[in-house]
Amino acid sequence: MKAYAATLFVLVLSAATGAPGVAAEAVVPYTIDVVALTGPEGGQLSVALTAKAGSSVPESVEHLHVKLSPPGAAETEVVNLEAVPAPGGSATIELGPLERGTAVDVQAHVRGDSPPRIVVLRDATTALLRPDLVVVAVDAPPQTLTTEPIDVVARLAELNEDTGAEAKVSLMLGPTAFAEPKIVTVPKGGDLSVTFDGVRLTSAMASELTVVVAGADPFETDESNNSRTTTVEVTEHELVRSTVLVPVLAGYGVQFNNHVYAPITPWPHDGEPADDYDDFEAKAVALQPHLIRIFYNDRWDGNADGQFPEWPVNYASFVKSVRLAQEAGAVIDISFQNLGIARFSPGPSMAKFADVLEDLVVNEGLVNVRWAEVGNEPNSGGGGAVSLTEYEALVRALDAELRARGLDAQLRLMGPGLVENAGVAARTHYEWTKWVATNLGDVIDAWGEHVYWNYDDAGRLEYRLRDTWHLMNEVLPPGQQKPVFLMEFGIRGLGTCGAKPPRQNMYYAADPTCPEIWRTRVAGFQQLWFAIGSAQLGFAGASKWDAYWGVYDRTLSPPQVYWTVGPPTEGSPLTPSYYALALLFHTTVPGWRVVRVDPWDDSDWGVATYGIEGHTSKDTPEKELASYVGPAGELTVLGLDTNGRALNGVSSDPPTQYSVGGMPPNTNLSLLLWNASGDGTNTVSGTVPTNAAGVARFEVPLHAAFALTTVPVS
Repeated sequence: MKAYAATLFVLVLSAATGAPGVAAEAVVPYTIDVVALTGPEGGQLSVALTAKAGSSVPESVEHLHVKLSPPGAAETEVVNLEAVPAPGGSATIELGPLERGTAVDVQAHVRGDSPPRIVVLRDATTALLRPDLVVVAVDAPPQTLTTEPIDVVARLAELNEDTGAEAKVSLMLGPTAFAEPKIVTVPKGGDLSVTFDGVRLTSAMASELTVVVAGADPFETDESNNSRTTTVEVTEHELVRSTVLVPVLAGYGVQFNNHVYAPITPWPHDGEPADDYDDFEAKAVALQPHLIRIFYNDRWDGNADGQFPEWPVNYASFVKSVRLAQEAGAVIDISFQNLGIARFSPGPSMAKFADVLEDLVVNEGLVNVRWAEVGNEPNSGGGGAVSLTEYEALVRALDAELRARGLDAQLRLMGPGLVENAGVAARTHYEWTKWVATNLGDVIDAWGEHVYWNYDDAGRLEYRLRDTWHLMNEVLPPGQQKPVFLMEFGIRGLGTCGAKPPRQNMYYAADPTCPEIWRTRVAGFQQLWFAIGSAQLGFAGASKWDAYWGVYDRTLSPPQVYWTVGPPTEGSPLTPSYYALALLFHTTVPGWRVVRVDPWDDSDWGVATYGIEGHTSKDTPEKELASYVGPAGELTVLGLDTNGRALNGVSSDPPTQYSVGGMPPNTNLSLLLWNASGDGTNTVSGTVPTNAAGVARFEVPLHAAFALTTVPVS
């Protein structure tokens, strides 16, 4: 015979029927409900007694008679129990092995208290299979940002289809509870979705999220399927290809000196023929700039004021410089340098300039000449500077001359090439841009701006980029907006340092040896940062001042101080800026798109009040990334950590960790580093694989910058 035990049962069940044959409800002060559940651990009978008004709930069952009739069986099993405790009116009886579907008839004798007597209660049920809850799936984004909350949705189901269950559902990050648990009821044979919304994963790592179901009531037949795990790749950055910042990238480049071959530039030939310019030409071509700006000076190259009878050799240098730019494969912008004479005779002056452009394109076959500018920084200068009406006359005269020559399809006009000039109210870049956009928007095809900053005031770099973006995209109405080019940018040093002679914008004073700014890694770092920042704000192109040693139209004192290829007296050395720009030029391609890299918020493009907020923008030093996408899936991500903005040596900090989502999945990309070892050169670091979620993880020294690219490299 089976042994049966009476145990306490704390679950209060729903209403049941009273005993049949009782004459009146008033004389039956109790009701009974029974439930029978079974599973691998055996069957369990739950009895719930409920007292009607005026009676107390019995605390025990004096006699319990249970009849068990398995489905299809001829025999019936009977269980009799005496003095079964029922604290609070509830009793639980272990029945041992019990077949699902067994008919269960229960007769309970309880002692009533008003009046004292034995009351017989009856109820019947069928043995049901205990519930089996399962976590069917955990749905979460495969990749997200550290700054973006996500929703995690767990899909639960009950598999045994006899009874539902209440349970606690928890979300775990590894072994740690990561959200407030939820109490849910899963219906029999049904399913249920549980959402943990606004989950924040703030560590850039592969985060293992587990949904766990526990404490099922009634308890389950199987708890081995009560959890499921998914992995969310959490990254600091993510490419957002749907947000296009630049639909067609014009590219990046440098200024080529038009007088590098002219007598004013004292090239040391060491007894070699006069056309021996060492290897600076090969170095300029190998830089592979996309966009090159070259001055045409109507005095030096055209004898406009009668003071330069040697102008033909200067003009020959100009043409040779344009040819060098074409050999480099760049699109070329010819800028009419000085308007001091031309403003008094716009028609003849621009006719002569148009002759020069026609000579380059038609006679010399330099078809990469695609842009022309009237004037260099025309809003600068004092009382003798060109006025807005004079500028308009010059631009319209050139436009007419190009149309008359049939060159208007070959050449587009860019301008005005402004400086900020915030100290002269009528000549600020705001006033000039608004006026030119209103009065010359029909003939000028792209706006131009020039930006410089001191190495020890990088906030100026950010401010000028953002202020120019604000002007071109928020101050100008949509109908006047055009592609914007930053056709001069550069980093400046200090005018004095130690015992060295004063030279404007020359020195890097953080080093006691007072090197020229062009020799420093700081210059390379910050100029590459500027290019990345220009892409983030949607500028079509940017050109650094300038490419190589040379003299424009002044004496050697003061010299230019912004070269990427140094003076021939030192063997035309390649500077850290040369390598930094080569990284930029060689891994991005004109015609590609620039797409957003998130996160991006107001701190990344808000315009601070320069000078009031300590010469800084609202932004703080952080990782800065820009993404370039080609038409056939080509990709380059450029980046650096601006916490290294002031480093000219090797950082002692651990390498900066990068995690980038939105990349092509399961792809190997080349990782190129600038200044990895602190020498200002480029190296191929190796290959970075992306995982199935399209996430790349890698590290870069703080003093370095990187390009992660599909472009073939060597």
